[in-house]
Amino acid sequence: MPLVRPMNKREIKAEYKRRKKELKYEYKGEKKRRKYAYRIRKEELRYQKKTASDEARRGVKKALRAEKREYKKEAYLQKSIYMEKRGNLKKKKREQLGSLVQIVAEHAPESLAGSLTLSYMLIFLIFALLQGMFVIAAAYYIVDRRATDSVLTVAATLEASELRQDVAERLAEESALNIAVYREDGTLVYAYGLSGLEESLPYNEKWEEPFSHRHQTELLRIYSKKTEMGAEPVWLNIAKSMKTETALLSVIVNLLLVSVVLALGVSYFVGYRTTRKLLRPIGVLGRAMEEMSASRLSDRLETDNIRTELVEVVESYNHMLDKIEDAYERQKQFVSDASHELRTPLAVISGYADILSRWGGEDPAVRQEAVNAIVSQAAGMQKLLERLLYIARSENGRVRPELAQVELSGLCGEVLQDFRMMYPDRDFQLSGQASAWCDSNLVRQILTILLDNSVKFTAAGGQIQLNLSEEGETAAFSVADNGVGMTEEVAAHAFERFYKGDSSHNEKGFGLGLSIAKILAEAMGGGIGVVSAPQEGSTFTVTLPKTGTEPGKSS
Repeated sequence: MPLVRPMNKREIKAEYKRRKKELKYEYKGEKKRRKYAYRIRKEELRYQKKTASDEARRGVKKALRAEKREYKKEAYLQKSIYMEKRGNLKKKKREQLGSLVQIVAEHAPESLAGSLTLSYMLIFLIFALLQGMFVIAAAYYIVDRRATDSVLTVAATLEASELRQDVAERLAEESALNIAVYREDGTLVYAYGLSGLEESLPYNEKWEEPFSHRHQTELLRIYSKKTEMGAEPVWLNIAKSMKTETALLSVIVNLLLVSVVLALGVSYFVGYRTTRKLLRPIGVLGRAMEEMSASRLSDRLETDNIRTELVEVVESYNHMLDKIEDAYERQKQFVSDASHELRTPLAVISGYADILSRWGGEDPAVRQEAVNAIVSQAAGMQKLLERLLYIARSENGRVRPELAQVELSGLCGEVLQDFRMMYPDRDFQLSGQASAWCDSNLVRQILTILLDNSVKFTAAGGQIQLNLSEEGETAAFSVADNGVGMTEEVAAHAFERFYKGDSSHNEKGFGLGLSIAKILAEAMGGGIGVVSAPQEGSTFTVTLPKTGTEPGKSS
């Protein structure tokens, strides 16, 4: 299949003219056909009107009016279609030729420095063109004004000398003028200066001000005035050649064009170098991003040698790296801790499964022990996975509490009642009153975690105290026990994931409960803290907002 050669500008314009002419002939031809059909129909109705009776004549008149309305309506519709087609044709031509903005965009350099330099040059070019137009207009006004003053001065001088021929001859020679004097009947009295022009110049008594006229290739300034020579009324006609003034304007235009071209070249050279220097930090930033990897997350860009607004970009980039590095380290720690915690129950399950496969099927006691261990470890792994998934959801922002005003004393009483039934050998106490803006389900979960933690580290017969209080705009509840307590170092890491401190108490757990309690408290706009000492017990305190605003209402 042969390739279609794209049309150049001349061919596009020629095609546009051809299609425009065809469209115009088609419209005019259709218009003539409609007009002819309307005239025939109108003559028929007029003939019917003449030959019809009086009653039928009224119907024919209505038909004539209806036919006329239909003809005008059809003519308007066809003209609208014609104008729309012309507009589409013109739009297509513009799209094929392309506007200045499209041409610049298509041929603009790919580099940011080149694009910015080109933008500066376009702005400068527009400014230079506007300034040049102003200078040319001002120069033309000055030249025009001086030419007008010149012919008016000559006219006044001749009138003062009563149109003497010697004065007219001298002025015509000195000022390069054509001076002609006519009587009212049109006969020439005298003419000096540009010989032979007086008969072909457009002298007219209707002109009250000097005006410009191009005679062949020469521009003239012409002035006509009715005056008197002695006692006889005559017409004084003056024509001044503008050759010198035109040459001066041409020199001004050429100088402006040369200066604009030189200025564009200098602006491109200086602008490109300056822009590249200013944008150099972006290149450094881009290379740093390309070289970034997991092993180099600690690298940061220096801002000492950057003196532009790019300092904010670099600082934002460094801040973003801080967040990425922190998230990456937390992810690594999370994966490491989860793998470590899952390794132990998997090893237990694998060991007991191996025992069953070897000789557990013959010994009922061994078989039951293995099955119980596998079930216990599987349940523990399920609980661990649920907590890990909960932490992952909270980090992804998927934990959204349903906040409302909650009376904490009733809620705490219900939770304590459950724990009294499960652990009758512990003494659970509740004191105080408080109301908080919170999610009752999340508060119940926090209480369960804290009470379960206190039960683990409080011996039988120990006391666990749940205290409620309010202070200012804050409500709080604390869980205090008289168990084994924690050292200051352990208490500082109590809310970290998988942290268990020392294992001297030999209690089971994953080290996730307190970290989940912290996540839940912060999700409701509160916080959690701990005060503890070895062999004196621990006190966990949760603070929550006392009041809040319901959705859709302003506080």
